Order: sequence, then C-alpha cells, then structure tokens
Amino acid sequence: MGQTSASSSADAFLPGPTIALGIDTATSVCAVALWRVDPATGQSRALVAKAEALARGQAERLLPLVEEVLAEAGLDYAAVDRYGVTIGPGAFTGLRVGLAAARGLALAAGRPLMGVTGLQAFAHAAVHGLGGAVPDRRPLLVAIDSRRDDVYLQAFSAAGMPLSEPEAVLPADVPAFAARLGDMPLLLGDAAPSVATVLSNAGCDHLVATLSAEGPALAVARMTALAIPAVLAAHPANPLYIRAPDVTVAPGKPA
Repeated sequence: MGQTSASSSADAFLPGPTIALGIDTATSVCAVALWRVDPATGQSRALVAKAEALARGQAERLLPLVEEVLAEAGLDYAAVDRYGVTIGPGAFTGLRVGLAAARGLALAAGRPLMGVTGLQAFAHAAVHGLGGAVPDRRPLLVAIDSRRDDVYLQAFSAAGMPLSEPEAVLPADVPAFAARLGDMPLLLGDAAPSVATVLSNAGCDHLVATLSAEGPALAVARMTALAIPAVLAAHPANPLYIRAPDVTVAPGKPA
C-alpha cells in the first residue's frame, strides 16, 4: 500500500501532456504539424502534419490549413499548449506570413511561442527521421534557396549539432564550404539539388537526402513540444535575416 501511495503521489507531480503546433512557411511550402508529448507514458509522437507547395498564396492558405490539421486530430485551438514557427532564412514574404500567424495565435491564446531556424528544422527532421529516412549517418549540409544568386548554407553534425553559422554562399564558394566538413556531406533543403549540381561539377563527393514537405514543420512541432521553459525563452520568434530583405518602399510612403 505504501509503495502504491508513493507512486500515486509521484505521478501527481508529473506534468500533463503537451501539444505543440509547428508552422513552416519560410520556403515555397505552407506546412503545419502537431506533436504530442506525454511525460506520464513517455510517448512523443506526431499527431497530424500537412504541407502544400506554394510559392505564393501562403497568407490565404495558412490559417485554413491550421484548422484542417486541428480538425483531423480531433482538437481545437484550446488544446494547443505551445506554438513554434520557422524564423528563416528563406523567402521574405512567406517568412512574414508564418511569423505573423504564429504570433497572433500564440498571443490570442496566451501560449508560448518558439522560433526555430529553417536550417535547424531540416537538420532535426533528418536526424529524427521526420518526413523520410536518412540514408547514412554523416555530416549534414542544409541548403535553402535564397531566390538570389547565392544559397543559404549551414553545416550540422550527424547528431544535428551546428558546425557552422548560417551563411549566404555563392555557388563558386560552395565546394570550399563543403570541404570544411572533412567528410562527404549529406545534402538537405530545398536548394539541395542545385548545390548537388555545383558539387558534382567540382568533383566533390556528396549524398542527397529527400525529406517530405512536412518534415521541417514536424521538426518545429517536436522541438517546441520537448523544449524546457529555458529553451523556449532562449528561442524567440524573431526573423533571421542573413542579409537585408529585398523590399522597395513606394515613393511618398514611410519606410
């Protein structure tokens, strides 16, 4: 009886399940995912994830997609304990759409909001098999399309730990960036095909991993659900601009 009472008392102090909603609109994708963590059972799993390829129209599609994901999971907004969102780098317009929606949802519900870089989201998805199996355990090179002449690159270890800072790299400099890893890299991200072409032309060995479009959103949701309060506080949803966005202010309008 004493053991049962002690166990019951310990269980009473365990936090309840945490459900996090992750949003990714930093590339040409509009994606939403739900992740649930239950400390009492040790379960950590995806509930629902949806993604659509959208170069434009993310502003009109994002909130309906959030509602579709919630409905498929049998949940409403009140069930979401935390929100997470990719903060860039990526397409300026899509990035703003995701950040504005996530901030609005979190503020309205009084819930915490966590920011995750798109580069880190790709790496986390690869390491944890979210959106596809990774063919090998080796250094990761995540490449995101900048929609300019360069690409956004960041290197990660096979365990997903950053090995470099995010950088905007011209194609001519990609082989030297990859050589810093000291091993054949595994390419990820929406710019992985173009980076693979550059490396092939330079005679550099590499592999390419293909993740589903839901992968980064799943990663954001998982990271947000598992984060302790200190980690949440250390990752605000502030946009990551590696360089200034292309924004033109019309004459006569304030900047």
